[in-house]
Amino acid sequence: MEYKINWDCCDGVFAVPDAAADGLKLASGKAVKVLVYFMKYRSLPERPEDIGVTYEDAEDAISYWEQLGILKKSESEMTSEQKNVSVNTANCQEPVKIIASPPKKEETVQKPVIKPRKALLPTEIAERIAQSEEIAFLFQSAEQSLGRVLTFDDQRTILWFHDHLGMSADIIIMLIAYCCSVGRGNMGKIEKIAAEWHENNITTHEQAENEILAMQKAFSFEGKVQSRLKLQSKLTDSQKKYIDAWSGMDITIDMVELAYDKTVDGIGKPSFNYMDKILRKWHENGITNAAAAEEFDERTKPVRKKDKKTAAEAKPAAAPSYDLDQLFEHALNTTPTVKKTGEEAR
Repeated sequence: MEYKINWDCCDGVFAVPDAAADGLKLASGKAVKVLVYFMKYRSLPERPEDIGVTYEDAEDAISYWEQLGILKKSESEMTSEQKNVSVNTANCQEPVKIIASPPKKEETVQKPVIKPRKALLPTEIAERIAQSEEIAFLFQSAEQSLGRVLTFDDQRTILWFHDHLGMSADIIIMLIAYCCSVGRGNMGKIEKIAAEWHENNITTHEQAENEILAMQKAFSFEGKVQSRLKLQSKLTDSQKKYIDAWSGMDITIDMVELAYDKTVDGIGKPSFNYMDKILRKWHENGITNAAAAEEFDERTKPVRKKDKKTAAEAKPAAAPSYDLDQLFEHALNTTPTVKKTGEEAR
């Protein structure tokens, strides 16, 4: 099927340098977004997220196109709030501005301190591939696992794992292969796990294997929990943390379902926090099956206070003001007297 541009829907056109097409192979989708938006408006919005990128993504894109010669810095003074660049084309002679405000301090999320990623040129990456069989094999294996050609950002990220996190090629290959096998082949997620391994000092092949086995177990358990509890919506990060913790405690799926039922019965709605308290209480008391859990809950159920007795029941009966023995004796020894009528009395 052939396509053509529908010029009738266009209010105008803008120029894109030919050299930009040569850099598309290694450019990320976010880098292309930044370039296209910039070519049309000659600037970026104050909120980069309005075009689906972050402030860091915008900086990376600018750096990439600058390294390819598509963008170049103007002679204007650089500030933390503003960057002046010019487009390297015949149609754009005047410098234009890219405005991308960094996130506000109060919105900044604290992250683990990790060495910054080195801004490598595409030519430098090509040299690394040519000079190191290990790096060439690493990139080749990553492409096979991901099922696509690595972008420039992918290559730079993988080299960051290798150079700055100190991960060996075989561990990086294992990590990427595992993430792809469970449908988490997004480079951002892979990078997050790599950073966690770095923080937890996962440096040997054996440690990586153990970590992957634990993740596989948790991932499988997560799916079972979602299926058994019939959770239709996507699990939140908080829910995943609870499930990972239960998996680490070797809690069975039957126990999770029982805790779920007790939670709904107790508070009238599902709550992972409430379920977690129930499961941890069972775990701490060595409860490993549903029958034992039911027996334990019945045995440890708080005893309700008995209703107070009524005043009449609580008060002892008052002693009679007469002596029953004396009355009984008097009745035996006394002959009753019948009063005669007037006629009989005569």
